[in-house]
Parts: sequence; structure tokens; C-alpha cells
Amino acid sequence: MPVFHLNDLPKGKRIQMIGEFYDTINSLKDRDEVRFFFKSLLTPDEIATLMRRVEIAVLLSAKYKYNDITRILGVGNDKISNVQRALQQDDNGYKIIVERLIENRKKRLKKEKKSNKKDLSPVDVVKKKYPAYFLLDSLLDVAIEKLEEKDKELEKEALLYTPSSKFLRK
Repeated sequence: MPVFHLNDLPKGKRIQMIGEFYDTINSLKDRDEVRFFFKSLLTPDEIATLMRRVEIAVLLSAKYKYNDITRILGVGNDKISNVQRALQQDDNGYKIIVERLIENRKKRLKKEKKSNKKDLSPVDVVKKKYPAYFLLDSLLDVAIEKLEEKDKELEKEALLYTPSSKFLRK
């Protein structure tokens, strides 16, 4: 069976094919549709390979050195240099994804930290039951929480909150 190569197509057909691929992805309406599409299109290993590139891009964007990335993710220098090359040539795609991924990780980490806190105190239970009576107090709590939040630490934690690093032994 002959192997298909995109470059074998005339330029107009190549542009059409790539454009239709982008349009197809753009037509997906929500996370479930994206999941169904990529689950049908790619194997789990192919999805993992793509995400490893994103993980490498995250760490490279945060100025991690090759040996640190190798230690954290267990990838070789060739994979890191391929992502580095793409970042240097045109990092718009990676840049968008890296920023959004870090923000999503921060949100997830904040949510996990809140859910891991001990049981609510009796005062907190009353505040939750009667929020209107404690509106000013609750607003002050949120303001204090924002002031106390160490965004740089959360940023670093989010950078290293990569699923695949959890499987590596330190």
C-alpha cells in the first residue's frame, strides 16, 4: 500500500486539507466533543506523546534546563530540542497552550487545596448557611486570601503539576 505524503499533493490541495483539519477542530463545541474526536483519531499513546511535547514546552517556557526537564519528565535531549526548535521558530501555538494550561493547573491546584482543608469550623458553617449576614466578613476573607496567596509559588507548583512526572522516582 502506498504511503501518503502531504507534500505529494498540489499546493492548493495541501492548503485545503490543512484548512479543513483546522476547521474540523474548530467546529468541536465542548470538551466532550474534543475528547470523542481525539479518542477516535489518536491512540492513547499518541495523545500522551502530544501532551509530553506540551509538558516540555511548559518547562522550556519557564526557562528550565535540558537536564532538569530530563530528570522531571524522563525524556531525552532529542525530544526537548525538537520542542525547543518549534518554540524558537514560531511559539504562538505553544505559547497559547502553555499559558492556558498553567492557568488551568493553578485553578485545579487551588481547588484541591481548598478541598484538602480540614472540616469547617462552626463559624464557617454559620457563614455558609447565612451568606448574606456575613457578606462583608466573607469579602474580607476573600481579600485576605488573595493577599496571602503566593502566586509565584503557585506558578512553580503548576509548572511541575504534570501528570507524567508523578510516575518518576526521585
